[in-house]
Amino acid sequence: MHGGAERPAQLTGDEIRRRISDITRLRLAGHLNQLMGHFSQDVIVHYNCTKEGLFSPGVLNGRAEFHANLRLTEEEYQGVDGEIADILVEGNLAAVRWRTRWRHRGTGVVYRLEMAYFLRWQNDVVIEMHEFLDIPGATILGRSVLRSFEDLMEPRPPGLTREEILERVRALADFPSPQGMDIAAMRKYCSPDIVCEFVGDRVRIPYAGRHIGVDAITNIVRSIGVDFEQLNSSLSDVVIDGGRAACRRTVEWRHCGTGRRGLVALAEFLKVEDGLIVELIEYRDSITILEMQGEMESR
Repeated sequence: MHGGAERPAQLTGDEIRRRISDITRLRLAGHLNQLMGHFSQDVIVHYNCTKEGLFSPGVLNGRAEFHANLRLTEEEYQGVDGEIADILVEGNLAAVRWRTRWRHRGTGVVYRLEMAYFLRWQNDVVIEMHEFLDIPGATILGRSVLRSFEDLMEPRPPGLTREEILERVRALADFPSPQGMDIAAMRKYCSPDIVCEFVGDRVRIPYAGRHIGVDAITNIVRSIGVDFEQLNSSLSDVVIDGGRAACRRTVEWRHCGTGRRGLVALAEFLKVEDGLIVELIEYRDSITILEMQGEMESR
């Protein structure tokens, strides 16, 4: 697809954004052969979150295996529409949020999905991809409430350097404490009226949905600490693009009720304004959480 001697040594940020837009367009249209041109022959694809009812989370090795997996999905679901909510690019790493609707070919039922990707590029193709997706509850698509039209045209400056944003991401995402996230750091770094969205259906994950205010978020963090004991934590990728940041991490939890352990992958997208985090959107491996809670046996 990208041929011969014209292949660039490394894509610019704007070119990566353009190609991500092309990837989403081709995926919705079902043009899988063209889509594969954006991925290396030996691409590694990590699926996280709910693939329940189609195929389980896991790892695909190579473009041929990835292509075959997409064809299975295409046999059952047809893309209806979608929109890119956010693209962050830093160096050879990009993070994307995408909202889509898919129609089941057999029943005609339309499903909404919230999707996030971490894409690692080498030269002009993707060599590694981490996908997060979940079926949201009845939430409004717009996460942040703009204070004025000017905020849309000229977003408020982050008020922090890249290094300061990275420091805050690490403080909130990479913590060794068995009790989990540092509540004091959260109160220090987050806006009092922060908007937080835990992507997913509240029927399945009780704390899923939209929450407003740092008190609401700290209460959720405390309740998670009651249900789950944290055994380990690892921060894998961080992308910082202006006043926005995205990170990918894993947490090993033990459910205090069932005693079951699981390694949960999470992806978080943050927005910083005037030195404070004003928005946090989190995706997680919902299937692993449900398995730890003992809620998958009857499914």
